[in-house]
Amino acid sequence: MAAEHGQRQNGGQQPVKIALAEAAAGVLERDNDNRGARVDEYQKSANGALGEAWCAKFVYWCYDQAARRLRVKNPLPPIFGAAQLELWGIREKKQVPTPGIGDICIARHRHAGLATGSATPSGIFPSVEGNTWAKSDYARRREGVYALNKEKVDQCTFFRVV
Repeated sequence: MAAEHGQRQNGGQQPVKIALAEAAAGVLERDNDNRGARVDEYQKSANGALGEAWCAKFVYWCYDQAARRLRVKNPLPPIFGAAQLELWGIREKKQVPTPGIGDICIARHRHAGLATGSATPSGIFPSVEGNTWAKSDYARRREGVYALNKEKVDQCTFFRVV
């Protein structure tokens, strides 16, 4: 019971800390192929399949690591696709209108990440995401885990799970 109370009190801060540490560590795919030592770890945590899109698996892994540290059950099911995670959140009535720290964001019904703060007046919010890239065009991208400040509230669905 004390651990559950600690998780509610901590909200989504613990998964965000874990996700930001992964971004700071510079986790990248080995060759833009949805593979790499750390990427494989995220993939194995959700469904064990390797080489798949892993943005939702990264979100699951962050929550799983936080749950282990807090000695509680992971509040997320091991869903490995962003669209499926979005459907689960809607079905379970977890949807919130604007992002808070640790909320799951699903961008354009196809990409998952974690909100790391609130939205600005212009509707942009900070996030940390896996299976994405930053600071380059598509041809020169390096897929990995990045802290970003580009997602738009009006293009996302948000879920609060703790």
